[in-house]
Amino acid sequence: MNFSKPQFEILKSTKQINLFLAGVGSGKTYLDGIISYKYINKFPKIKGFIGANTYDQLNTSTMFRVRDVWALMGIKEYSEKTNEGIYVVNKQPPKNWNVTGHNFITYNNIISFINGAVIFIGSLDNAKAHNGKEFGWAILDETKDTREEDVKDIILARLREKGMTDDNGTEFNPLYITTSPAKTDWINQWFDLDKDIKEIYDCIYGEQDYFVKKLVNKFCVISSTYHNQLNLPKNYIENKRQDWTTEKFKTLIYANPFSITGNEYYSSFDRIKNVKNNSYNKDLPLHISFDFNTVPYNSCSIWQIKKENDIYETSCIDEIALTNPHNSTQEVCECFAERYKEHKQGVYIYGDATGRARKTTNKEFKHDISVIEFYLRKFLINNSNRIPYVNPANNKRRDFINLCFENKTPIRIFINEKCKHMIEDLTYTKQDSVTGAKDKHKVKDSNTGDVYEKYGHFGDNFEYFLCEAFKGYFNKECR
Repeated sequence: MNFSKPQFEILKSTKQINLFLAGVGSGKTYLDGIISYKYINKFPKIKGFIGANTYDQLNTSTMFRVRDVWALMGIKEYSEKTNEGIYVVNKQPPKNWNVTGHNFITYNNIISFINGAVIFIGSLDNAKAHNGKEFGWAILDETKDTREEDVKDIILARLREKGMTDDNGTEFNPLYITTSPAKTDWINQWFDLDKDIKEIYDCIYGEQDYFVKKLVNKFCVISSTYHNQLNLPKNYIENKRQDWTTEKFKTLIYANPFSITGNEYYSSFDRIKNVKNNSYNKDLPLHISFDFNTVPYNSCSIWQIKKENDIYETSCIDEIALTNPHNSTQEVCECFAERYKEHKQGVYIYGDATGRARKTTNKEFKHDISVIEFYLRKFLINNSNRIPYVNPANNKRRDFINLCFENKTPIRIFINEKCKHMIEDLTYTKQDSVTGAKDKHKVKDSNTGDVYEKYGHFGDNFEYFLCEAFKGYFNKECR
């Protein structure tokens, strides 16, 4: 099998955490076999780990292919009949191997080698089963459906066995993630891929180029299936082009980590078109919108509107996301007041209608709106308060925003790239497949125990702002 340049980039990496994000048929599992072969031979006293999402995937895909690669490299499974082969699976090693250092009661999900090397194998659908293990290197195959906490809190915590060094002699315990993309939002965020959208797009759609990113302790390669087409059946890629939708082809062949999967709430948001570094204009009013939730943060987005030739250029220039214990509405207002203390052109406030009735912990104020009006009083002008008494229907708000993203209204929406939470909400918020409403999927913080909606809070305050600031267009389009 020919070895591709993107594969070789990962193989020679000396970083602790490595991501090979590649199209289907890119030789990801082949690379897993080469990496594991390298460490079996170079560090026979070090234990490794190879994992997949499920045991079925581990057995029929990951380890099936890895063992094929080992066979190509001369590593074959031991046979009692012929007394040949140098590894056993789920079995105690033959006594004549004289393997030392093993202290296992059973050998389930353990591969043992004649040179003393050990590889734990397992699935991540019950990642806690791997607690207590200790290994020097790990490979995770097709991690797109794996939970973030299982990788970061369990697998990374197990990577601590001493005795491994990179080619420069520096101690390290490497993790390799080889996967095709889906909506792997946590992987995108872990490697800060949101910051490189244009560069990624410029690279992955060429058949010769690929994307490489180096961080302090991480290394990432994103490449298309085209780099491995010499090892694929003739017309494999073109057949997939005919069989799949354009978006699916972009995801699974070109390895676009930001492709649309079909259930995005803000389906018309385009990172390339709608993310633009529009900065603060001291000569324009500020429009600020609140959501009033406190977990995972109390959120506020900051906007400006500039009209030119009957087009309203509407820019999210800033955002505030204050976490516990400094996440009160008062503290959000104080943060805004400090950032924009020199602002002279007035401020308009928007937000969740429940803020008019919601009681605060401060006995001096009846509700959140009164807190805002007090702490931002120096910025306010006539009719500054634009918080409605009733929120517009969710689906109508969604439809209006998507119409704006599609340029079917005179409103053009741009998000400054520093507004990380807003961009994440517009990208990753899902919709319920039955009702079309926001998917209220919740996550639990393993440290605090808080249960909350991971996405949607900045999307909500964006909707409150846009539908009220452009009420005439909203009523016309969504009546």
